[in-house]
Amino acid sequence: MLFRSPIGPKFKPTHFLNNDIIKEINNLKNEKDLKEKNRNGILLTTDYMIKEKLNTLTHTMWSLYNFIPSNSVQLPHKHNSVAIDLCVDVDEEASNKGLVYTLMGKELDKNNNIVNPVKIVWKKHHSFITPPGWWHSHHNESNSVAYVFPVQDAGLHTYIQTLDISFV
Repeated sequence: MLFRSPIGPKFKPTHFLNNDIIKEINNLKNEKDLKEKNRNGILLTTDYMIKEKLNTLTHTMWSLYNFIPSNSVQLPHKHNSVAIDLCVDVDEEASNKGLVYTLMGKELDKNNNIVNPVKIVWKKHHSFITPPGWWHSHHNESNSVAYVFPVQDAGLHTYIQTLDISFV
């Protein structure tokens, strides 16, 4: 097996300003079909990564500052990348009542519901892992917007063309 050593840097460190991200998120909140979309967020990327046709943070990492509108569901989807999801913000009362959560499972039934789902209730500043290949959906049954920041090895899967993302 042939292994190659890196010959130089593939990307430069990038600093994303919170104010810029929040400004873009607030612009998205004005879109008409907000509650019907599978994702509502800002994909963190750079001009170089866009030029590389990866639209990721690096050649290995992908990250999205995502929000779930109040009283909405982001329908089941799956991908071959593992995700570490950080709950950035959620209404504490809604969290304590279990109103903001992610459902995860290995398969869907004929109605596109996750079979025997694991329910992960979102807690502010807590994280959870979405295993590769598992169906998952995000639910917000509260009257407040909830925010999650997933980081995945989807950059690697995009680069080697094995991401295989699927939506219902």
